[in-house]
Amino acid sequence: MDLLVIESFAFTPRLATAGEIAIKAAVAGNKTGFSFIHVDNPDDIRFIPSRRFQKFGKRSWKQKVWKVESILRNYGVTTLSEEFLSEETRLSIQNYVQNAPHSLKELRAYKYNDADLGLATVSSLIWHTKLSEPDPNHHSPHIQRLLRCSAMVYEKARALILKYKPQKISAFNGRFASVKGIFEAAKQLGVEVQYYEVGGTYKQYELFEKPPHDFAYRREKVKTYWQQAGMDREELAHTFYQNRRQGEGIGSTNYTSEQQKGFVPGQTANHRQIVYYSASDDEFSAIGDLVKHPIFNNQREAVKSLITWASNQMDCYLTIRVHPHLQKKSLEDRNWWNSLTGKNLQVIPPDSKVDSYALIDWADVVVTYNSTIGAEAAYWGKPSLLLGDNMYSGLGCVYEPRSEAEVYTLLKKDSLAPLPQENCLPYGYYRLCNGINYNYYNPHNAASGDFVGQALD
Repeated sequence: MDLLVIESFAFTPRLATAGEIAIKAAVAGNKTGFSFIHVDNPDDIRFIPSRRFQKFGKRSWKQKVWKVESILRNYGVTTLSEEFLSEETRLSIQNYVQNAPHSLKELRAYKYNDADLGLATVSSLIWHTKLSEPDPNHHSPHIQRLLRCSAMVYEKARALILKYKPQKISAFNGRFASVKGIFEAAKQLGVEVQYYEVGGTYKQYELFEKPPHDFAYRREKVKTYWQQAGMDREELAHTFYQNRRQGEGIGSTNYTSEQQKGFVPGQTANHRQIVYYSASDDEFSAIGDLVKHPIFNNQREAVKSLITWASNQMDCYLTIRVHPHLQKKSLEDRNWWNSLTGKNLQVIPPDSKVDSYALIDWADVVVTYNSTIGAEAAYWGKPSLLLGDNMYSGLGCVYEPRSEAEVYTLLKKDSLAPLPQENCLPYGYYRLCNGINYNYYNPHNAASGDFVGQALD
């Protein structure tokens, strides 16, 4: 078998994208298989206890899977039944689940047959609880579900690989508890892997040969896209930044819709205005060493350092613009940001009407840890400092200090110049244009569409 597409998500567009990949491979003449792994998947909306998702009952999602499998067979894709697990394997999984550690650090390092399933469990747990540092003792039943799901996916994927011996595996994302085991099994068995993710918009998907959260790998893709782009690449790159400022929310949620255009805080006389934009970085909280932050271990450490520094300055004032998405985070996380105090400091809460883009114009220097707005500030003519890692690192659009001392040397410079706008363009082009257009799936929006003419809402 040339390609085996494995899926554990039954909702659109995940299932449809997996089907798209399988059909394209089969039509191209590759021997292609598809297998849906039936597990209690806490990451899938069909198992989320919410009234919003009550319509996704067990019967409807199973019928959706059967419908997709029927379509795939019409295109020459072999649909494979998942392998049943032996009693010995089930007991091994149960033992793994029951012996889960009680600290977050130990849970991150908790392995199943040398597979990093504890790390994936932490990633899913952070996403579900909206907590940056969830206490495992408060979420024990949920952790057990995630660990069980992850281990079962691993074992079923491993059995499929051993039986059908595919040259390559294709599956979604790679960081969640419900998918990590697929890639861990493939890696252990020496099988090539392919990750799929959403593209620049919901109308596209993207394929990766390495984890999508590997910034070094993504930076190479940014450069490749720019080098291979057409004559309109600069125009499209400018469009990305302009549309973001106008609130069109390229491929994502528009977080500025409730803000008052042009509204900024009052000017602090004779002070250099340093504006820090916080990032909603749950997605990168449990991905191992794929992201390599050069100075601080995490965003909170960076923020505390900035506050301490600003408190000892005579002519610098620090404004922290808390990301609007924090309104949807846990009370614990909201309280952490609300508790920040210090001399020469103001914290703009997530629900503030302050215009995040007008605030760029108001600032003398913009600082970010892992946020797109760092590149946007540079595009709009502001000196921008990046304290963490990002896809736009290395493009020459932002300052990238490599020590705390260098951070504050740069912030003290009255004459710190903005870097060339043209250096921001490859990142803007990639963000707008990355991805492959669908041929067999017709998305209506980010959550529904038709697959080869069959509705998958």
